[in-house]
Amino acid sequence: MDIRVPEFPKIEISRNLPEFDLIHNALLNPEEKTFLSNFHNYMEEYLEKDLKILEELNYSAEVPIQDKKREIVINFMKKLAEKGYYSTSIGFEDNDVGSVTKNALIALTLSGGFWSNNSERYINGNWSIEMGRLAGGTLYCNPLNYKANKFQRDKFLIPVVKNGLMAASAMTEFKIGSDIVKIELKLDEKYDSIIANGKKLFITNGMLADYILLYGRLNNGKIGGIIVDTEHQQLKNFESSRVRTYGMNDAFVSRLVFNDVEIPKENLLEADGLDLMFHQLNEERLVISAEAIGDCIKKLFFSLSFALQREQFEHKLHHYQIIRFPIAENIRQTNLLLSALINYTREIDKHPQPSNSKMIASQAMGLKVQTAELAFQCSVDLFRTMGGRAFTEQYCNQMGLLDSYCMIHGGGSHYVLEDAESRRYFKVRNY
Repeated sequence: MDIRVPEFPKIEISRNLPEFDLIHNALLNPEEKTFLSNFHNYMEEYLEKDLKILEELNYSAEVPIQDKKREIVINFMKKLAEKGYYSTSIGFEDNDVGSVTKNALIALTLSGGFWSNNSERYINGNWSIEMGRLAGGTLYCNPLNYKANKFQRDKFLIPVVKNGLMAASAMTEFKIGSDIVKIELKLDEKYDSIIANGKKLFITNGMLADYILLYGRLNNGKIGGIIVDTEHQQLKNFESSRVRTYGMNDAFVSRLVFNDVEIPKENLLEADGLDLMFHQLNEERLVISAEAIGDCIKKLFFSLSFALQREQFEHKLHHYQIIRFPIAENIRQTNLLLSALINYTREIDKHPQPSNSKMIASQAMGLKVQTAELAFQCSVDLFRTMGGRAFTEQYCNQMGLLDSYCMIHGGGSHYVLEDAESRRYFKVRNY
């Protein structure tokens, strides 16, 4: 059964927004524009069909869709890996665009979509799919690229980067969330093995992953990171299951249970777990910021299109100030945050060592909070603009209306919403 109301057609985006046409925007340099243009072309030719199928599956009631989605998502990551778009942690080709900037541009496009000048239409993005790419291509790959030995790189990193194998990073726990200092999962040394006991929650890709970077507490009390080969999700004493969330329908957010799981000791990364996590957190925060900005762009495309198409009391909606002014303000704020994002990613690419400083961490977290809040606000304004139609799943699916509701408290952001340091530092800056 199709849950859509036939009287409510899809909203067709029929015009470009010059403010978000990055290919012709002075914000990006020629090399960045070339990289972004190539990704646009690849997404339109090879990825858009899969994104449309994922959306259509959400309209099917009383029909099992999880297995179909699983296959599409797994193959999607492999397609990204073919051109180096799954992970940018290892550069296999010389390019003048830095790896962090590349990562952000991919996230921006894959989450938000873009106006295609080739076909004169809008290519819709999917934030859920981008979260899966972030989990495997960044949160898993970056720490391994940082500290894995040759054996670990050859066996657990290169296949993920080059072949797009599904991977995940398991940090968040039931009681303590993403407060990494209080991690409780135990990693006990036993002869040539590590025995894992504990649970993880809200792990993107967890039930799809071939490899999981698992964080836990070693015998000496320190945090450690170890690579878990899930044996295609058949590992003994390991369980994974789906966590249903509002929004993020295609992200395969998971619950993981480790009950005396035996892992070869050679899989243990030779580094302090806190160092591993903090090494990739700045880039993760910037990529999530790019995702949120992309989502803002998508919501603004839909808001403006609906306001131009819908008539109420013999006037188009965009004639009313209560509709037009929030759209204009959100466009302005999105462009300011986009400029900040690109400048931060370039700076980290130029100076990778200082990028781990407290100052950069504060800026990155502040940007992440600010962009997540703006994505939330853009969704609220779109919801209000659409009126009763926004209550139907067909528009929630088409636009990812609820994705920002997940992310406003996602990724540990809720721990810093009142943490004035990162928030205060960023919000008082002059863009």
